[in-house]
Amino acid sequence: MVAVAGVDGRRGGWVVAVVETDPVPTLVSLDFAAPLRGALREDLAVIAIDMPIGLSDSGPRECDIAARRLLQPHGTRVFPAPPRVALGHADDYDAACRASIAGTGKSLSKQTWNLLHSIAEVDALADDPRIVECHPEVAFALIQGHPVDERKKTPAGREVRLGLLRRWLPDLGNPAYGDDGLDAIACAWSAARIAAGSALTLPAGEVPRDDAGRPMRICA
Repeated sequence: MVAVAGVDGRRGGWVVAVVETDPVPTLVSLDFAAPLRGALREDLAVIAIDMPIGLSDSGPRECDIAARRLLQPHGTRVFPAPPRVALGHADDYDAACRASIAGTGKSLSKQTWNLLHSIAEVDALADDPRIVECHPEVAFALIQGHPVDERKKTPAGREVRLGLLRRWLPDLGNPAYGDDGLDAIACAWSAARIAAGSALTLPAGEVPRDDAGRPMRICA
């Protein structure tokens, strides 16, 4: 038996999907966790999380550019990762913007700044080699063979994504936690592929690392 987890951020914490991949993929649990550390079971082979891990202080990450290209015409679903220099300013938007401008020449959107607490929580755990950055929309695009056109927060978008996940988990019912639940399961799909050695890694070739030694990559 191989157990993997997919993790997606949700207000106040995380949605964690645990899947056992052998003999057939089975969703074991879909739970809310806060903090994340308590959900990282020792028996999990891979933990794929939809949150930036490697953070560039020298411009856009190659993995984000590659993911946006893969998802065209929906590349804006990949948010720009903040620079590492902003990570210590999760409680002060103006200070985070000043740090980002000083380091990269660009400010931060409020949407990106709102992720800093979650990114910092993952960064504190990222020495665990099982933790890998992924992106659920990349996973859905790979399952389907092309990007999903429907927006995930619409009924049609949920139905399409749920149908794609049922190709992997035929007995999947109607998961809780809205689109965050579907995204967590999509992250678990990526985790299973990582564990099997069959995942796509963006960018292709040698994986760049940030100043903290974290890999700047997206796997699916």
